Amino acid sequence: MSDSHDFVTAAMKMRNRYLNVLEASLTGTLYGDAPIDPWTGGKYDPNKRALGRDWPGLAQTMIGSARMRNLRHLCETVILNDVPGDFIETGVWRGGACIFMRGILASYAETQRRVFAADSFAGLPPPSPELYAADAGDIHHTHTQLAISRKDVEENFRRYDLLDEQVVFLEGWFKDTLPSAPIQKLAILRLDGDMYESTIQALDALYRKLSYGGFVIIDDYFLAPCAQAVNEFRNREGITSPLIPIDGCAVWWRVTDLANHD
Repeated sequence: MSDSHDFVTAAMKMRNRYLNVLEASLTGTLYGDAPIDPWTGGKYDPNKRALGRDWPGLAQTMIGSARMRNLRHLCETVILNDVPGDFIETGVWRGGACIFMRGILASYAETQRRVFAADSFAGLPPPSPELYAADAGDIHHTHTQLAISRKDVEENFRRYDLLDEQVVFLEGWFKDTLPSAPIQKLAILRLDGDMYESTIQALDALYRKLSYGGFVIIDDYFLAPCAQAVNEFRNREGITSPLIPIDGCAVWWRVTDLANHD
């Protein structure tokens, strides 16, 4: 009995070490990755990186350590509580958060869940203020640093030995890909589309696929258009689960409305 207990304890410690190192590599904290944004002067600052306040030069995610740890906690929660469904991120940049989700599944030997990576892989769309007034004047589409090709994202998965049949790419604008995505149930819905348009389209297409007990993560709630889309959607759908802040930028909530979810 003691040997069995020791083996389980050692396995849990190794899983924790693997996920800690995976997070550190994906965020660039492992090697002090210098940023490429125009506001930090190209100097790595661990505090800014922890809160996702810069654009990494080489690392695969810009969401920072706090949001990555939140993502891990929520993914592990649905796994340990048997909340059914796949994981998805809408707006993946270099793929870091999706790679992390796939790594978490691998560390728990989860072979049935899939990770969906939804992105245009060509940057953000120009605003359509005639449809989404909140996006008027949005300039995200002008930032070429945000346009990462699918080939490059696939290569990032491959470098971590995490590119397999459990990773599904949804390439194109959300309005075209999400409504018809081959998803039956979701346990994790992570939105990182910055704009009102990207946020509301993802919520409209995917929220009702979330299982009871699943989680919604909004990466860009600090941006007014994104927050407006979230607040309007929650009001329209009568969602009362509290919004939980993560790091001053992102928020999450748990699906607790039985009326619309299994």
